[in-house]
Amino acid sequence: MKKIIYYFSGTGNSLYTANKIAEAIGGAEIVSVRCNVENISASDAEVIGFVCPVYEWDVPGIYKEFIKKITINPNAYIFMVATYIAILGKSFETIEKLLEEKGAHLDYGRAVRCVASQCIAYPPFPPEKIMIPYMDKQIQKVGKEISKKKLRDYPRMSPLTRRRFDKVMGPFLAIENEYDKGFYTDDRCKGCGICEKVCPTRNITLEDKRPKWNHHCHGCNACVAYCPPKAIQFKTPQVYKRLDSIICKMLCLPKKRKRYHHPLITARDLMNDRKEIKPMYLEKSRQSKILPHAPKRKKS
Repeated sequence: MKKIIYYFSGTGNSLYTANKIAEAIGGAEIVSVRCNVENISASDAEVIGFVCPVYEWDVPGIYKEFIKKITINPNAYIFMVATYIAILGKSFETIEKLLEEKGAHLDYGRAVRCVASQCIAYPPFPPEKIMIPYMDKQIQKVGKEISKKKLRDYPRMSPLTRRRFDKVMGPFLAIENEYDKGFYTDDRCKGCGICEKVCPTRNITLEDKRPKWNHHCHGCNACVAYCPPKAIQFKTPQVYKRLDSIICKMLCLPKKRKRYHHPLITARDLMNDRKEIKPMYLEKSRQSKILPHAPKRKKS
């Protein structure tokens, strides 16, 4: 039985989620939005998944465009899992609408809370040692439900969020592809090209061994988070400065920006745009070493 999961991931939260769900359902092909849609059809798949983060109360723009182009089996069991921290907005409604245009619909929809990782806007929060084990527990539950092909109605945007969407998100959406205008490198840059290879939008090219951002950015922070020498610097967009101040004050967060990515997702993982995931993809030794607080697997 063919199973396929399409994902978008910048700092690894969504890729980790997709990997763990693939394990739970007995394996699946994991496909990044960077793949050529002509080569990743799901017309013969019996289980189809969509896993992505929530940006600006919606799914990333490139993810919408990707789903518009893919071919799927409308009779498959279709699920969506969104990684987020506070407000889901219309993310599930967006995917459902795109699927309806293909004669399909979501059979299952659920959100997973994770570390908020948009460091160009605010410091990552909550603390990893608290949030990652909690994220694992959520994913385990979601994976079990999907493996049983459970039907679950997807979350809708609340009436308040719907009324305020344009006013609140308008300024952020207006600069959606321009987050990278504040990105630059310092003298620690060695021209390794990792930033180019992990970018999910293929927004970065190298010129004279230095990254150039081409303004097709969605602010995922993959380049910032996975830069080995931390040579990529950034300026917080003006529209985010008030939000940054509010979040830091409310949550007592430090002003200093920490570069976060999921500790079990490496740059090499993000570079691999297409992979067949089998059960127990993440080795026990690797998981226990990096996540000492993560729930231990039961021996079979």
